[in-house]
Amino acid sequence: MSTFTLKSTYASLPRTTRGQALVINGDPKGENFLYCNSSNVYIRNIENSSVSDVYHEHSKETTVAKYSPSRFYIASADKEGKVRVWDTVNQEHILKKEHHALSGAIKDLDWTMDSQKIIVVGEGRERFARAFTFDSGNSVGDMTGHVKSINAVAIKQSRPMRAATGSEDYTTVFYEGPPFKFKCTKPEHTNFVNCVRYSPDGSIFISGGSDGKLFMYDGSTSDFIAEIGEPKAHGGSIFAICFSQDGKKLLSASGDKTAKIWNIEERVVETEFVLGKQVNDMQLGCLWQGNNMITVSLSGYINYLDPENPNQPKKIIKGHNKPITSVVVTEDGSRMYSAGSDGLIISWDAKTSDCDDFKGKGHTNQVSDMVLDGDYLITVSMDDTIRFNSLQSLDYGINPSGTEVAVGSRTRLYIFSLNNGTLSEVKTLPAQEVMDVQYSPDGAYLVAARNKALMYNLAEWKDEIGNWGEQHTAKITCLKWSPDSRRFVTASLDSYLVLWELGKFVGEKPTVKAHPLSHVNKIGWLDNNTIVTAGQDSNLKIWAVSE
Repeated sequence: MSTFTLKSTYASLPRTTRGQALVINGDPKGENFLYCNSSNVYIRNIENSSVSDVYHEHSKETTVAKYSPSRFYIASADKEGKVRVWDTVNQEHILKKEHHALSGAIKDLDWTMDSQKIIVVGEGRERFARAFTFDSGNSVGDMTGHVKSINAVAIKQSRPMRAATGSEDYTTVFYEGPPFKFKCTKPEHTNFVNCVRYSPDGSIFISGGSDGKLFMYDGSTSDFIAEIGEPKAHGGSIFAICFSQDGKKLLSASGDKTAKIWNIEERVVETEFVLGKQVNDMQLGCLWQGNNMITVSLSGYINYLDPENPNQPKKIIKGHNKPITSVVVTEDGSRMYSAGSDGLIISWDAKTSDCDDFKGKGHTNQVSDMVLDGDYLITVSMDDTIRFNSLQSLDYGINPSGTEVAVGSRTRLYIFSLNNGTLSEVKTLPAQEVMDVQYSPDGAYLVAARNKALMYNLAEWKDEIGNWGEQHTAKITCLKWSPDSRRFVTASLDSYLVLWELGKFVGEKPTVKAHPLSHVNKIGWLDNNTIVTAGQDSNLKIWAVSE
């Protein structure tokens, strides 16, 4: 019996929001980095970003994730105020504990150096922060001091233990502990405090805010030391900061579309990275891990910075961070083109996951479908336009340039003949809620899909599937024939793929849960034994389909 085997995942980029800090965190060993999108947490290798793992057990949109100092666990949080602690050792990422920590979205979290306690901060009705032991959930302090949502938290990773938080009430609050208790308020900022981070040795902590300022404090006493980069460190909001491994330098990311490396002792800029001029080039997150310095743009693109060439990143990881609504594969299976609910189109190397985006003014709304025709990718969108996009230049553009057509509706399947651009109805078949309809490449069969598949032999217009039964538990979203016309795959809102082949699998058919807690929007065949699925979760997945 044929089976589906996942070969690789072309991971979603981080989900971003304009004017809101994005928290990305690193691996204590320096191998991976973490970020969130939709209800998933992504673990990506920092040297080889094509290597990724996806944790998909949250039921709500995830907001932040962080390794414990021991590296045995990851704590991830979501918009509902839940924290899940899960292991990093097993491939299944076994859940250790789940806690409902806050009544609103969690924006940041940190671990104590013994990997036993966690502080989470964010939104709430009565409290904006909570400190607790991760295994029992018992409180280890009273995190008071703020009157509005808290954006950031950092815990000193050396004794005596301390913590600092930054809030939308324009203040930074300092705590002693454990148990953690309010010590004092630091009022230097004049706008939202978006980020607070401790140096690796715990000697100082630094805060950054929407006022474009950076302030440095003593890590044990919270005494104010100095402002970095007076009168303003950045011309726009500072959304993220990260220390170098030796604690002597600081990387900052700003809405002014730049990132900067600061010499902390001298409090001056060493390197400024100009990362574009468009709105999507705002920098919302950053991470300094070993020799890698990365920032995340509002577009979701991940930039690997090069201090030797500050005007051009070493590499940029591109892709989607919105649901992928369409995918098409070249005839030889070497390239894929995907499009999203935001109108973005990406060109992929099907073997390496290397990709690039189409340049220029493209669609302004969801791309519903697309086909390849010679040197053009033809796309149709909910912005009411059809575009002929050049595959040579990867530019958006518009270019004026079979004998039978099948159309599915809520109640019927209509068959038209096509002659000199004129459609004439030749047949009507009963078929409720048709979601997709496709001819086999050899022209012998037509499949119409709803929550079951109807496959017609075009010579006799006979339903060949007949008694195969309803394999999906929800509506089918899409289907795709293999290039050799031997079999096809359907995908459904139930998140499963089902393989169909005439004369086989009369009983149970091969299935796989392709995009958990999500669903497949489109399918493509790279060859007769390999498919790609495009998910509502913003991921592309490559599957082997064995005999």
